[in-house]
Amino acid sequence: MPKAIISDTSCFIILTNIGELELLQKVYGQIVTTPEIVAEFGEDASRMGGNRRS
Repeated sequence: MPKAIISDTSCFIILTNIGELELLQKVYGQIVTTPEIVAEFGEDASRMGGNRRS
């Protein structure tokens, strides 16, 4: 299993729509994303299990 993933917003949106956003954190432990992805997603980054990077 990879230690890191790179994704656009579509992954977060799809998982939110099916009520499984927390699945990413369960599988990968920690999700790191950019402020731009968080802004486009339009949700609280903590729901992604996320840390934002500038």
